Amino acid sequence: MKLATLPSTDPKNRQGRLIVVSSNNQLAIEVQPKVSLISALESWDHWEPRLQQMSEELNRGKAQGVFNFNPKDCLSPLPHCHGFYDGSAFLSHVVRARKARGDQMPESAKKTPLMYQGVSDFMLPAHAPLELMDPAFGGDFEAEFGVIVKDVPKGTPAEKMPQYFALFCLFNDITYREIVKQEIETKFGFLQSKPNSAFAPLVVTPDELGSFWDGKRIHLEVQVHLNGREFGHPNGKEMHFTMGELVAHANRTRPLSAGTIVGTGTVSNESTQSGFACLTEKRFQEIIDTGKPVTPWLQPGDRLQINCLQNGISVFGEIDQTARI
Repeated sequence: MKLATLPSTDPKNRQGRLIVVSSNNQLAIEVQPKVSLISALESWDHWEPRLQQMSEELNRGKAQGVFNFNPKDCLSPLPHCHGFYDGSAFLSHVVRARKARGDQMPESAKKTPLMYQGVSDFMLPAHAPLELMDPAFGGDFEAEFGVIVKDVPKGTPAEKMPQYFALFCLFNDITYREIVKQEIETKFGFLQSKPNSAFAPLVVTPDELGSFWDGKRIHLEVQVHLNGREFGHPNGKEMHFTMGELVAHANRTRPLSAGTIVGTGTVSNESTQSGFACLTEKRFQEIIDTGKPVTPWLQPGDRLQINCLQNGISVFGEIDQTARI
């Protein structure tokens, strides 16, 4: 099933109204009694079968209260969540970064995922402006998959993790690359370089992906266009660490609350024929090929589009943002 979030007319409601969306992204129905996605996730064993029934009725043309779905009306599926952890599961991304610096990837990178704790409130909708603030900050995008979990007990091993996966999402992890350079020098962690991320309007249950979800990785291409031209179409199947391993890493010493999001990091493939899902990786490749980066950071007016198609239909809806100061 596919779910999305519409704004609430109640100014005190920051989480919005949960809706069920048809598989073709054309129609929707509001969940009754009214509930937000975060509330549904906190009682997922209760809500999931009810939402699945609504989805089946909607797709069969049997639902009541149906309306046309407009993704531009949506908030982020989770405007606020309990936790947001973002990893770096694609080793080709790490290899390019190291090689561009004249370094080699350490063996430890193959065994332990890189991960940071990101901003878990004020998640941006798919059509929100991409705020550069200052071009000198080095504005960049990162197209990523994410998994949204149910309550996960502390220390759950990777092989037992899929039972806690509730939904998958697609998002743009906006990054200020020049601030990253400053924060890395502190050897403490990302903060100012990682503003709020923007999320595609739809989240989907694992069964919605069919054979493109193998229980470990999402085997779908992420299509990235910048100013109307294809920038990349890397496939999620080359993810080194599995979804279970990523969540287990975040979960090693703490429980994860229902609604927590764990990201895969920039989708990346070893072959340059797939293009790229972030500016910095293309710049890394340019340094490797020619000795210097050519591709600029985002500029005001740049239009970014991120999408993921399954049999010609957008799985998560499109992220479509225009950069501005």
